[in-house]
Amino acid sequence: MTLGIASVTARSAFSYNLVKGGKSMYRGTTPTLTLKLKTTVSLENLAKLWVTFKDATVEITKTLEDVTIDDAEKTITVHLSQEETLQLHGSICQVQVRFRNQQDLAYATNICDVDVGRILKEGVI
Repeated sequence: MTLGIASVTARSAFSYNLVKGGKSMYRGTTPTLTLKLKTTVSLENLAKLWVTFKDATVEITKTLEDVTIDDAEKTITVHLSQEETLQLHGSICQVQVRFRNQQDLAYATNICDVDVGRILKEGVI
């Protein structure tokens, strides 16, 4: 059974990840990240889910209540707040999805790197 993150797409008020090497998100912004999973496992009616973002010093975990799941497209969409992205201090954070279905089978994706761009002015705007 293959289970992995095929891609991470960030959306914001404007597109800033269109060129190769561009940042997936910037600190202090409110990105909406769509994680496309490589799997045939059903994402419907999950018992528990964690989407965890981690850099060298911070771990941010979103739960089932915080995400939108599209089983047909095998995507999980998650929103991060300004406060959350300001906690990230590295140029890269890692993301992983773990979930358990109603049959009590637990799954984990590969760990995927997400670029985090720096900002000049700290703080919530």
